[in-house]
Amino acid sequence: MKSFTERVREELADNLHSPQCCRRSMLFGILINADRSPDGGVYAKLSGRTSSELMLRLLRETYGREAAAEYSNSYGRVSAEIGFSSEKLADKLRELSSGDVTPLFRCADCTAAFLAGVLLSSANFSNPDRESRIEIRINDPARAETLANFFSELGHTPSRSERDGLSSLIFKRSEDVEDILTIAGAVSSVMELMQGKLMRELRGQINRNSNCEIRNIGRAAVAAKAQVEAIKEIRASGLFAALPDELKETATLREDFPEISLSELAAKHSPAITKSGLNHRLKKLLALAGKD
Repeated sequence: MKSFTERVREELADNLHSPQCCRRSMLFGILINADRSPDGGVYAKLSGRTSSELMLRLLRETYGREAAAEYSNSYGRVSAEIGFSSEKLADKLRELSSGDVTPLFRCADCTAAFLAGVLLSSANFSNPDRESRIEIRINDPARAETLANFFSELGHTPSRSERDGLSSLIFKRSEDVEDILTIAGAVSSVMELMQGKLMRELRGQINRNSNCEIRNIGRAAVAAKAQVEAIKEIRASGLFAALPDELKETATLREDFPEISLSELAAKHSPAITKSGLNHRLKKLLALAGKD
């Protein structure tokens, strides 16, 4: 079964914007982690066939020629190393480290296209059944800062993590994750996220109710044990014979049915009594045994 990250990538790749400027902005987003190659061109390493094949397509559309690509497969995970000789593209990618990517955009939709490219190439999503979370790994601190500014302008400021020379931008609030995917155009993925959140909330409510019920059962068991012990002491002291008939009935029923609830025990009286009335009788028995 495909991971949620793979499903998001496929949806984003299928929702290409029509204007050429937007497709170019998406290409820049995919290249967020690209390096300058020794020949002055661009070198990128991407995980997954979806993002790498889309990048090759966009390079061909934008620059009119093919890029060199070498694929590898490790334990079922496909990665691609892509080289493209273009000083013009390499110069453009310098702007990804400038602190502001807006000069790269030509129309209002370029922002969404760039975001989609970043998510395609560099984002990992948690399984919606467990949590709502995006982690975007960036190998250049300057580009990480540029991207953090970009998200802040969208109204979603990420938390930052530095590990093994990599910067990570992390979003943990479900509202942030859903809005970012909505802007990027992954509407089906947003619906899956929302469904996952509802299921998590439902499981949490079930667990809370279950834990509450377990605690109630535990308290009822402790109370029933104390009541049975009190009745045994009343019998041992010789006081049982002097009890009113209604207390004798309650005491005998509790001894016969120590495991049932108060509601069930009240219903076994003849005639049946209320739970409140049963509580009153049991308190009298506990008082007689000195356990009130």
